[in-house]
Amino acid sequence: MREDAASPDIQIYFSPVSYTRAPVGTRPLMTPDRFAGFLLGFNPCKPTSVGHLEIASPDAADAPLLHANYLSTRHDTELMRDGLRLMRNIAASPALADVIDAEITPGHAVTSDEDLDRFVRKNAWSVFHQCGTCRMGRDPASSVVDPKLRVHGIQGLRIADASIFPDIPTGNTNAVAIMVGEKAADLICFNQR
Repeated sequence: MREDAASPDIQIYFSPVSYTRAPVGTRPLMTPDRFAGFLLGFNPCKPTSVGHLEIASPDAADAPLLHANYLSTRHDTELMRDGLRLMRNIAASPALADVIDAEITPGHAVTSDEDLDRFVRKNAWSVFHQCGTCRMGRDPASSVVDPKLRVHGIQGLRIADASIFPDIPTGNTNAVAIMVGEKAADLICFNQR
């Protein structure tokens, strides 16, 4: 999207149904709106905001605390604002403009940088592809697992999921996570220490 981007910087979504009014606690896609509509959406592929995990308690059964720290960098905020404007440009194309009665959200009154930023901060959500909390790398000071997925300093323990990604992949994490599992199977089955 941005001319100076070295790789794709946003991923665009199109939903042929609208689910803006799904009741809290229900899966939105399974509760479409009762009017004709569609949704355009996007997410940044390489956000620069960095979060962290925190152990919640001594009880291993307690979920850790995730501090996502979304939109903490100027880059990410500007990318979200530019993404909203791109969605509006796509919606204004002849093919879509002919079938759109109105923009429901954020609404045509939301146009300034400040208003768009406020809308994003209030309404943006995760697409649930968190990764990188146990980064892979050779240096134990800056990574949790080595290139063979072994946890630094703990013999016999490997991690094989999206947490080992040293960087966020451009796109969904599913295929990359499957490949990590395949690599782990090879390492374990062929006893590569």
